[in-house]
Amino acid sequence: MSDQDFRERVLSALERLEQKTDRLEQKFEQKFESLETRMGLLEQSVGWIRGKMEGKLEAGATLWSRVAVGTAIISAIIALFALLRGL
Repeated sequence: MSDQDFRERVLSALERLEQKTDRLEQKFEQKFESLETRMGLLEQSVGWIRGKMEGKLEAGATLWSRVAVGTAIISAIIALFALLRGL
């Protein structure tokens, strides 16, 4: 094998390696873009679920505050009736 043949083989091997590297880089970029898109969708979904849960918690808190106010009003009415009956 002559020196020229060796150089040609090395250069062709380097060319093939560069082509493979380019293809792998393109695949990686496509996968990364896909992953970014999916992460964006996941963030939206998590935000929506979080909003729903916070809304339910607020509704529950509102309900319990209404129950507490209603109980206080009924207790006051019962106390007034008891006071008026005792007179």
